[in-house]
Amino acid sequence: MTWGKFPGSTRHAELKMASNRTARLCPASAIAAMRQAFFVVASIWAILFVIAGTTAHAHGAHVRITQPSNNSFFDLPLDEYTFRLADPDHKLTFRDIATRPLDDFEPIMNTAGPGYTHDSIWYRTDIEIEEPASKDPVTDQSMRLFLEISPPYLDRINIAIFDVDGGKFIWRDELGDNVDFKPDNIKNRNHTTRLPHLAPGHYRILFRVETTSSSSFSSRLRNDSTLMTMGGRSLIISSMIVASLFVIGGVYLIGGLLIRDVSLFWYGAYVLSFAMLGIGLSGLGLLLLQPIWTPINDLITGTGSAFSVATSVMLWVTIIDLKQISRRIYQGYCFYCVIAASMALTACTPYYADFGRYFLTFHLLVLVSMFCWLVYRFWQNPRGIYLFYLLTLGIPSIAATIYVASLVGIAPNSRLTQTIYPLSTMFHLVMMGIAMAYRTRYLEKARAAAQGRRHRTRQLAEEQREFITMLGHEFRTPLAIIQRSAELISLHLGEAGEGIGDRMARIRNHAGQLSGLVDVFLTKDTLDRGAFNLNRQQINLLEFLSNIVDSIDQEGNQTDISLHGDADTAINADTTLLKLAIVNVIENARKYAPSSPVSVDCNHRGDGFAYIRVVDHGPGMNEEDLAQVSMAFYRGKTSDGTRGVGLGLHIANRILEAHNGSITMSVGEKGGTTVVFKLPIDRDATIHNIRHRNTHRIMSTRVARRAGAE
Repeated sequence: MTWGKFPGSTRHAELKMASNRTARLCPASAIAAMRQAFFVVASIWAILFVIAGTTAHAHGAHVRITQPSNNSFFDLPLDEYTFRLADPDHKLTFRDIATRPLDDFEPIMNTAGPGYTHDSIWYRTDIEIEEPASKDPVTDQSMRLFLEISPPYLDRINIAIFDVDGGKFIWRDELGDNVDFKPDNIKNRNHTTRLPHLAPGHYRILFRVETTSSSSFSSRLRNDSTLMTMGGRSLIISSMIVASLFVIGGVYLIGGLLIRDVSLFWYGAYVLSFAMLGIGLSGLGLLLLQPIWTPINDLITGTGSAFSVATSVMLWVTIIDLKQISRRIYQGYCFYCVIAASMALTACTPYYADFGRYFLTFHLLVLVSMFCWLVYRFWQNPRGIYLFYLLTLGIPSIAATIYVASLVGIAPNSRLTQTIYPLSTMFHLVMMGIAMAYRTRYLEKARAAAQGRRHRTRQLAEEQREFITMLGHEFRTPLAIIQRSAELISLHLGEAGEGIGDRMARIRNHAGQLSGLVDVFLTKDTLDRGAFNLNRQQINLLEFLSNIVDSIDQEGNQTDISLHGDADTAINADTTLLKLAIVNVIENARKYAPSSPVSVDCNHRGDGFAYIRVVDHGPGMNEEDLAQVSMAFYRGKTSDGTRGVGLGLHIANRILEAHNGSITMSVGEKGGTTVVFKLPIDRDATIHNIRHRNTHRIMSTRVARRAGAE
């Protein structure tokens, strides 16, 4: 189905006219549109990057913390106080990081991250613990804090706390979705560990992160009540969103398959892949599945990421109907999607970092190109549905471009890049859901209209069957009268002469053939089943063809027909229908090549088929006519001035198919058309004819020898 018929767009005819008109546009206009699209994308990028830069906050060297009580709310993000250092050689130690000057590090906020890398990435956060506001009444100690680290797809996180005042390490731990789950681990959507009791003083928290995914990092401190309250609330919201995405994606995917709508199918596949990616990004995989099998969170996140890339591009090229613009470009995008989906095989391997580093970087160009094609489509039809798509797909594509740029280390990591992608994606899913809902409603109306047309067509076809059946009955009555009258006249003529007797015999013969054709074509069984009822009988093919040629010659046609072939070939066929098929082909040769001779020959081969060739020496046909000449009501370009409706070869083809045979046509280099009938032979009768002919030839030879001897 075409999107030109979508509610709110122009009519299908207008869209087709617009497409045809656009095909004639000059290349300079198309290039200008592409330049404008690139200018728009670059401008939006620049504006958003400026916004990202202006939202920066001053980064302090350390943060002062007053330990909260058990009932108070405490949630402290540490990103603005966290600094980063790359270790490509994996040689640095915790003490090296703890004693290095701060100038060797860079802040993680508002700077471009390392992206996908095989390096070890170190993070350092300085905190200063002040006197606790209150103490636990039982233990007479301040409340302990929890350290929460995200994103949940980080493979391995080694943590250590360095006492700056004492110059020693006081605590270590290891987290990550590639670290075996232990019974004492805290179950949470993000990597969470409980910090030891920290006396007032200056501490340095050190992190070493190794992951094949993007090396983004965020950490925060929470107390018991905040961790349970915020964690439970986030878990419920994430679970509801992911479950809704799975339901919506499954409904649209199955609906697209059932009604064979490609756009609905790819939208459903995209929503399902994004729901799979959401399991990994939201931490549900880490919380629910990682205790069962350690690598499963990496598998879900990597597979969802690869599939979302592939399905989103296929959704785009389907919606904007890129195949109509260029089939080669469309095939190129499809090939790209196959490669993107195959990258899911690297999800649990170190090669996933290479997928992110190189493939996702190239994907930025793909996103920009898809946005340009959307602008090009909108330029073709500015008043149609593409204005809606320009908003629905254009805004999320720009957000996705910025987000992917931050993942691969091109764009800076900021609050903007962290929030723009999920918000724009939800906007995209909601808007596309509205579009697909309208499309589904339109398809339902179209289906109801099609059922109504089908019912009317079936009713009309039934009326036609009844009329043709009645017509067949009316044909049989005069034909039977003609046959009986011819027989009575022949009896009364007596010795009227050989010529008159032959003519009366031909009248009876042709009336019988016409009655047989009425019985075949105008019966209710033929009309209902669409196939012929065959009255098969064994015939000698050469004798059968000889009778046909003789009957054509007796009708006085000015056509030179020659016949030769194998006298042993026998087949089982309906003589009335097969004669009609062969006569139709000879009649075509006589009409379109009236002055050229026609040759007919027959033989059989070891493949179990008999072959009848009808060859004329006329001008022949071109390739277009040759490919369509067997279609009903088709008449070639050379048929002007000749009578006919284009059913002869179509009927002949159907007759051969009913006999489990076929018709092939070809044109010689110097003209002339060759029609070949392929029919199954009667093997037993053919073998019998061959043996009988050999026996007769042997007997004739012996008789001739005896006569010569005498």
